[in-house]
Amino acid sequence: MASAAAKKKADGESSDPPVSMVARIALIMRVFDEPGARFRLDDIATRTGLPRSTVHRILDQLLVTGWIQRRPDGYSLSAGASTARHSPSEHPELRSVAAPVLNRLHLDTGLVVHLGVLIGTDVLVLDRIAGRAAAGNAGTASRVGGRVPAHATALGKAILAQLPGEEIDTLFRPGLPKRSPRTIDDLPTLHQELGRIRARRGLAYENQELVLGTSALGAAIRADGLLAAISVGGAVPLEKLERLGPLMLRAAAHVTQRLSGQDEAVEPVRPTSDGVLGRMLRTLPADGWV
Repeated sequence: MASAAAKKKADGESSDPPVSMVARIALIMRVFDEPGARFRLDDIATRTGLPRSTVHRILDQLLVTGWIQRRPDGYSLSAGASTARHSPSEHPELRSVAAPVLNRLHLDTGLVVHLGVLIGTDVLVLDRIAGRAAAGNAGTASRVGGRVPAHATALGKAILAQLPGEEIDTLFRPGLPKRSPRTIDDLPTLHQELGRIRARRGLAYENQELVLGTSALGAAIRADGLLAAISVGGAVPLEKLERLGPLMLRAAAHVTQRLSGQDEAVEPVRPTSDGVLGRMLRTLPADGWV
């Protein structure tokens, strides 16, 4: 019986493993192309034709950088890598479904609204509606197609709160860079913050952690296999923004239901007079709310 190597040569394929490190990494990552794929070390070595020691060394690096995760039954892509798309154009359905909800949020609040997905330890900004609210708020998040650090934004923390603790540890093992004096920069504090977000049913707060003088609320979109969130924010004290919490949770739930084709199952975001909430947020003292 012809060996596998001989068969490859007969088929015109090379039996030699790739030499460059980039090619070897690409070969290993292709093993995980099938959604939900999970393999043990020996399985990956067999599928790639690479030496077991080489595979083990590369997997260790991919673990540190957050691209894969290790489970008791093998390795799989991390949740962040599973949704790693590097251009807003690669998320047409999410952008289309979320657009009317984002527009309504912007009209109702007059604040800056964002939609984003997790990529590694960053959030890729898929959509942004700002208008006049952007004046003086350039740092509220980034341009469409830009990235912001997940641990320093309401968008990112809302998503991170959906992940298991061990994956947070793996993602941020290299560290949590500070973007302002108020940025969370250690894992124990981040875990505490994510616990508080879960206790608030997924509502995340950003209090001058990305840019001093700006704050935001974020809520996760919980569709299957998707790590995404929406946020609203600006140069408004966080204690005023907190009053928009129920509105944000309802908006995120509405996007989730629309993605699932069940948009009648959740109360839609109710329209109000354009910008009325934003005007109230800017003019009333924090203790003037009921």
